[in-house]
Amino acid sequence: MIVIYGTRSCAFCDKAKKYAEKWYGEYKFLDIGIEKYYNILREQNVSTNILPQIFEDDNYIGTYYDFIKSNQYRMSEL
Repeated sequence: MIVIYGTRSCAFCDKAKKYAEKWYGEYKFLDIGIEKYYNILREQNVSTNILPQIFEDDNYIGTYYDFIKSNQYRMSEL
């Protein structure tokens, strides 16, 4: 499952959610404005300076552009 850490006022977070819904059907969005989710992200040594930060099945993907690139790479292998 795709997990997107971001904020509700982040345009790239919105784009990542739409992309995840289109290609994966479901995703989980965790707002780092909530201290619990912010701390989870920081414990994994992931920067909160650039959002969103995206994981797939506990594997770190990266930012929005990394997410797009990894999905395009996966599609080219099919």
